[in-house]
Order: sequence, then structure tokens, then C-alpha cells
Amino acid sequence: MTEKHVPNDQPKLSVTDWVIAVLFAATIVVVTAQVVWRYVFNDSLIWTEELSRYLFTWMTFVGAALAIREATHIRITALTDRLPPTARTWLRVATLALIVGFLAYLAVIGFRWVRLNADTRTPALGLPLNYVLYAALPVASLLGVGFGIRRIVALLRERPQTKQEAP
Repeated sequence: MTEKHVPNDQPKLSVTDWVIAVLFAATIVVVTAQVVWRYVFNDSLIWTEELSRYLFTWMTFVGAALAIREATHIRITALTDRLPPTARTWLRVATLALIVGFLAYLAVIGFRWVRLNADTRTPALGLPLNYVLYAALPVASLLGVGFGIRRIVALLRERPQTKQEAP
């Protein structure tokens, strides 16, 4: 008797997925500490508000890059749904190419911005602001460029669906 192999439908988590999970968990811990100290101990931790803001910023930017990977950004498909499959694929490729170009520009500008703010420190924690906050823009932009290029390659490799195959 042979065993039937059932493929695992669970998606594998990438490093980026784990980074988002860690950022989210850290944000929850820091905000919870802030609430507990304020309302239970009637005191305030100075650094929690600042750190939660930086964690949230990183989570937002890296999450936007992940949305490019998963194609989950909001879009209006009224035009693309009416196009033939080949034209729809080329429009998606062109759109992704524009997004990748814009993100590459943001990465270049972002790295300049990080370098220009090398002497700035965060008020409460005293950490270098250029790495703690400003670096989120170029790092997430580079992630988005990589994910966008991967999606372009995948779109160009796949065969457009015909009307009979369309879901």
C-alpha cells in the first residue's frame, strides 16, 4: 500500500514575515508596558511612546513592501477586468515597473536622507534617529523593489488565462 503525499498548503514564512511579526509583538509589549505603568503604577515610562512610534513606522513600511509581494495593495480593476488577458498582463507589468522605478528613487533619496541626519539623536532614547526611524524608508523601498521585480518576472513567465479558463 502506497501513501498518498498531501502537499502542505501552509505558506512558508520568509524572513520579512518574521520581521513584521517581531515588530508587531514588540509594539504590543511596549504599548502594554506604557498602559500598565500609567494606569497601574500611576507613573510614566518616558521611552515607551517614542519606541512604539518607531516600531510602528518600521512595521508600516515593511508591511507596504510585503503588500507588493502579495499583491494586496488596494487597486481599482474596472479597466483591467475588461482587457484581454495579454493586455491585462502587460498593463500589470507596466504598473509594477512604474512602482519599482518609484521605489528605487525613494531608496536612493532615503539613503541620502539617512546620511544627512547622521548626527540626530532620538529625544528619549538617545539612539541615532537616522537608523531608528529614517532608515525605514530606503530599506522598505529596496524590499519593495525586490518584490516588485519578482512579481514582474512571475507575470512574464505565466501564460495569460483565456476566457474559458478564467475563474
